[in-house]
Amino acid sequence: PASESVMAAASEADTIRRLEELVARLYRFRDAYFETHGVEHAARKPQDVAEEMESTLKELEGAEGCTKHKAPYLMLKGKVLNVRADYSPQAEEALSRAVKLDPGLVEAWNQLGEVYWKKGDIATARTCFSGALNHCRNKVSLRHLSMVLRQLSCQDPEERARNVANSITHAKEAVQMDVQDGTSWYILGNAYLSLFFSSGQSPRISQQALSAYARAEKADTTAACNPDLHFNRATVCGRQPVYIP
Repeated sequence: PASESVMAAASEADTIRRLEELVARLYRFRDAYFETHGVEHAARKPQDVAEEMESTLKELEGAEGCTKHKAPYLMLKGKVLNVRADYSPQAEEALSRAVKLDPGLVEAWNQLGEVYWKKGDIATARTCFSGALNHCRNKVSLRHLSMVLRQLSCQDPEERARNVANSITHAKEAVQMDVQDGTSWYILGNAYLSLFFSSGQSPRISQQALSAYARAEKADTTAACNPDLHFNRATVCGRQPVYIP
């Protein structure tokens, strides 16, 4: 009986690893879409991602050797449902169950924070990302917290300034954890962009934003294919003073 339970646990672990690769493939398809599709297909991307999501979900639900009420499976299911840009109540349900079963499952907290973010519940999203960081310092939670802090609505200018400053601090920590991650550099650039517009448009800060965007583009192709990076960089460049000798 003991050997059977060991074999069952090993089989379940193998299944979870295979499902993790399936989910990773889905996210690669979404994030690297324009590496394999021209910009003329931009309008098709949401539909193509939705079709990939449904295909991945079928494979996930057809998996054998996996206890489907356990936290890792529920986290992966929620992550698949969360791949689209819009809010998914089914993703919220799966991820909420995952964190209740295993409060230390950091990726489930990060995904649940994204779900609440899409739902428009910024305060609860912040709580999820902060909770994930309490369990483990990780670049994904830091990046999300950096973004959420800049979106919190506050009337007090000093509180707003503190949020932007903390946003930069979290983004810097994310970069320090992995200097080769282009997404972290991109988020840092956006944090500097927020500071640029909220603190008098200092040329020094604009250069910090441009430097971070350049590092993002150099670090990996996913960041380089992000149209928002190029738009934000153009926004900074458009505000740069022009010197005529």
